[in-house]
Amino acid sequence: MTIAAKATTAGVLAAFVFAGLITPQAASADSPSPTWVGTLSAQEVGAAKAANDDRNDKSKDGWGGRNATAAELKSKDAYMAAHKPKAVTSATSKMLANTHQGQWYNNYCGPATLVMALGMRGIWNHDQGTFASWIGITPNNGGTGVDQMGKQLNDEAGGFPYVRINLPYTPTSADVAAFKNRLIGDTDAGASLVGNAMEVYNGPHLVGHPNNSTTIYHWFPFQGYDGDWAAYLDSATTVWSSVPSRSGMPNSTLVTIMGGRGYNW
Repeated sequence: MTIAAKATTAGVLAAFVFAGLITPQAASADSPSPTWVGTLSAQEVGAAKAANDDRNDKSKDGWGGRNATAAELKSKDAYMAAHKPKAVTSATSKMLANTHQGQWYNNYCGPATLVMALGMRGIWNHDQGTFASWIGITPNNGGTGVDQMGKQLNDEAGGFPYVRINLPYTPTSADVAAFKNRLIGDTDAGASLVGNAMEVYNGPHLVGHPNNSTTIYHWFPFQGYDGDWAAYLDSATTVWSSVPSRSGMPNSTLVTIMGGRGYNW
């Protein structure tokens, strides 16, 4: 990122802080500031992800799970077209309810994300423990796979269809544009798009996540959009004290963070 781009980012960040969308935080050596996006180029981030991905089981179509088929994408597009609310078709910004929850255990970002994402639709049928049992994880043991996340979203979202969008390790500008359109569509329909982060050393991180040699894999739900920026909730407030409950970032940075994983749309 150039110095000029950083200045622009800081200006937009200030607007998010002023609007109460995100919480400012102090930076430390192990806790990046809200505008910190890493020192590696997008290509270097992609290469680091490919080299350090310890959850990529090719025999199971990768940790990214099964990508949406053409038929599933067509069906989702048709649903979105039929359920587009006329009142917000020209909106440039929209936020769903803040349903933040801290994750109960270090490995419960998946269950916490499910509770928050479904809560944004007004659905509060199950807690983190119930989702963890259905996913098949126990406290501090195991993680939420992509196919498991997709199943729980589709089982519990009250008829709203979710499909999986896998992203390459180095996403393209077309991936960013597609993400923006899908985020707007889901938010306008009153549903939270769910992100799947993979954060490598000196690559971009979600706000407050530590930058160290450990690759971080993390689920998080999106709260809404504001132009080329997106707002998200983060359950890792109970893992790292530096993490705000809600934050905003440029779409391009968030798509880079989700590179090698993807999102449930």
